[in-house]
Amino acid sequence: MASTRPVYWDTSCFICFLNKSELDRRKICEDVLRHAQLGAITLHTSVWTIAETVRPKAKSLPGARPLTANEIVAIGAVFRWSWITKHDVDQRVAFKAVELSRDFNLSPADAVHAATAIVWRCHVLQRWDRDFDRIKHLIPVESPAMMTAAQSQADMASVEGSFGPQRLGPHPDDFEEPTSP
Repeated sequence: MASTRPVYWDTSCFICFLNKSELDRRKICEDVLRHAQLGAITLHTSVWTIAETVRPKAKSLPGARPLTANEIVAIGAVFRWSWITKHDVDQRVAFKAVELSRDFNLSPADAVHAATAIVWRCHVLQRWDRDFDRIKHLIPVESPAMMTAAQSQADMASVEGSFGPQRLGPHPDDFEEPTSP
């Protein structure tokens, strides 16, 4: 069997998957996740992504609030999926991150993501922001895209069990709305 394409996901992909204001991007992320679940690609990320994704929202954003314990558990469960490869920040990644931060003015977190993708020889780094454009000559950088053609999506939705459960992971509707004082 031919090896599958290794794809690295930055934290922004997981946040879009979970964010209520990003439902269009969630559909794309869910499609990529389902392909990883089926083994069509190998999805990689850093363990640092867990801390960035599960952290409480910034209090300066309108309507932002700390996540509840149940919400943190639900989001954390995503990172326990066996079909997402999580890489530790070891010395190789750390020293590569220092180099990338120095040479390309990346934030430490972005440098860790880029270094992890490079050290683990991923074919592409996927993200929803532009922070990685400065290193696209070292590793291809792109936004996640639908892997399943529109007609194929409709066909697969009609076949029981072809892509597992209808809903993958926690949905933004599962999270509490901020309460007004």
